[in-house]
Amino acid sequence: MKFIENTKSYFGKRAIRKYLKKHSRSMASCNIKEAKTIGILFNATHQVSFEIVKELVKNISGKKNTIDVLGFVDSKQLIDHYLYRKGFDFFTRSQLNWYYKPKNSSVDTFIKKPFDILLDLSLDNPFPIRYIMTCSAAKFKTGMFYKNQDYLDLMIDIEKEKQNMNRIQHEVEIDRKNNNRKNREVEKIIDKKVQTEIQLNFLINQLVHYLSLIKK
Repeated sequence: MKFIENTKSYFGKRAIRKYLKKHSRSMASCNIKEAKTIGILFNATHQVSFEIVKELVKNISGKKNTIDVLGFVDSKQLIDHYLYRKGFDFFTRSQLNWYYKPKNSSVDTFIKKPFDILLDLSLDNPFPIRYIMTCSAAKFKTGMFYKNQDYLDLMIDIEKEKQNMNRIQHEVEIDRKNNNRKNREVEKIIDKKVQTEIQLNFLINQLVHYLSLIKK
């Protein structure tokens, strides 16, 4: 099994290198208030992520900018509440090839757009999202810090803030226990939702903060 995954990883990296040989981009930092085109990429598998991203789009939308959002749903079928969402495109696990490269016209269009700013809001760095971010023609790529990656121009290290996030999560857990929730499966779902919500909100707040400080 490990051999198969290593093989997929090898061909995935090779596909990225092949794409980058044929395409280049010019990096240019940009203040989020001055950006005319903004791209947002995120893991839409959990609905809480979609709700947070939808709120972000609402907060940063303006007359002077256009925002394109692309979400990856790690499922073979698109979840019903994602259908026909204006301004949002999605792709699923069934739209990946055997080594997880996306095969979707919306993804191809998204990659080719030279966004002033591209926000990677995924918290788990799956290959389909990594492929899109690396190959994107965006001028300024931002997102969460991961070791041994060099495709982002601005990175937020969530690990350094884990202590604060753990404190917040601990307070939430205490409140939840006080409500006498007993179902273990429900507990697991809630734990995942809380963790995703805390980390994603933190990542967004930090990215928006630093992007608002950039000067030409």
